[in-house]
Amino acid sequence: MRESWQNLIDLIVRPSATFTRLKSKPNWGVAFLVFCVLVVLLAWMVFPFTQRFLNPQYASRLAGIELLGSTKAASMALVAVSGIILGVLCAVGFSVIFSVVSRVFKVNEALKFKHIYAAWWHTILINPMVFFVNIAFLPVFRRVEDIETLVDLRIIPGIHMLVPFVENLHLLMFLSFVDLLGIWNIFVLTVAIATFAEISKIKACLTAVIIWLLRVSIDVIFQVSSVS
Repeated sequence: MRESWQNLIDLIVRPSATFTRLKSKPNWGVAFLVFCVLVVLLAWMVFPFTQRFLNPQYASRLAGIELLGSTKAASMALVAVSGIILGVLCAVGFSVIFSVVSRVFKVNEALKFKHIYAAWWHTILINPMVFFVNIAFLPVFRRVEDIETLVDLRIIPGIHMLVPFVENLHLLMFLSFVDLLGIWNIFVLTVAIATFAEISKIKACLTAVIIWLLRVSIDVIFQVSSVS
């Protein structure tokens, strides 16, 4: 257990140490638990800014459950549960795909599904961490009444701020992920891939960019679908 928590600390300060340990002991339980907690907290923190344009049909799916007591609680619960379910599906699905790819291209025969699965849960934690940083600055630069679209929730400077003429919400959301913290995300992915696959840093970086693009695309689709 102590080593699992150390993996989370090193994920920020020394990611190579985290993935080196995961390579020999692919433990993912604590990372998954932290992911669930972060998703729940984020659903609660962001709700005051999104409740005005949250899709009523999306929110009302759990509104009838008496245990939750209110549409607000139901909406937050649905967003959190949906996020966790999506996270699990992506973790399993992509881990299976990458396991097959590693076998087809004969990338480090010692690399198993369990290694990729453990690495996935640790690298995916970067996403809610970045979102936490973004939400922390949100009350400073935005008022609740100023929030009209999901893009207005993106405080960290991104490429979307350079293209005010673009109106497509999906594209703007995607561009908003292209920022300095997005580069950090790619860096951590690169370290993970280079450590596990034992390939050059250039190949690892290219692979990391592809994985990051896929992750961002899924995030954008999920977030936009919740309000459209």
